[in-house]
Amino acid sequence: MKGLIINKMYSGYFTNMSEVFNLLPVEELNCMWLVSSYECNIYPFEPIPFEKEYVWMKGTELKEILNQEEVMFIWGNFTSYPSNTKLKDILKYPIPFADGNSDLWKKDVHLSNPLSNTELISWDGSIFLALSKNTTLIEELKDNYPDSEDLSTYNSDID
Repeated sequence: MKGLIINKMYSGYFTNMSEVFNLLPVEELNCMWLVSSYECNIYPFEPIPFEKEYVWMKGTELKEILNQEEVMFIWGNFTSYPSNTKLKDILKYPIPFADGNSDLWKKDVHLSNPLSNTELISWDGSIFLALSKNTTLIEELKDNYPDSEDLSTYNSDID
C-alpha cells in the first residue's frame, strides 16, 4: 500500500480528473469506480449529478465522461474496486470521503474501504492524493508528477 501527495498538476488547477484518468493503466480503467463526496465547479453531465451522494460505474465509462468537459473537482473521492465487486458489498462500509477525513493525514496510509484497489482524492481544490495497493500505479503517477511526495513521509512530518 502506497500513497502520494501531488502538489502541482499539468492543467494548472486541482483537480482535473480527466488528466488523471488519462494516465491510468487499462487494468484500473476496467475496474468499477465509486465516485463520492464530490463537489465540482460545474456539473455538466447527468452521470455525475449535483444531488447524488455517490455514483457507481466502470472506469472506462468514467474516463469517457471526464474527457467530455474540463471539470474542476474541488472535493471528491474516486475509488476503484475489482470489476466483479457488487455495489451492495461496497455499501456495507462507510462511503469514502475527503472533507474532514483525518485518516488521510496519518503516517500509516490506508484505503477507506478494504475491498478497494485505489483511491484518488481531490482535497479542497488545492492538492491531489493517490493511494493504491498497486505500487506500480503510484510509481507511474510519481514519474508523471515530479513535484509529488510520498504521503507517508509527508504525514510523518505533520504528526
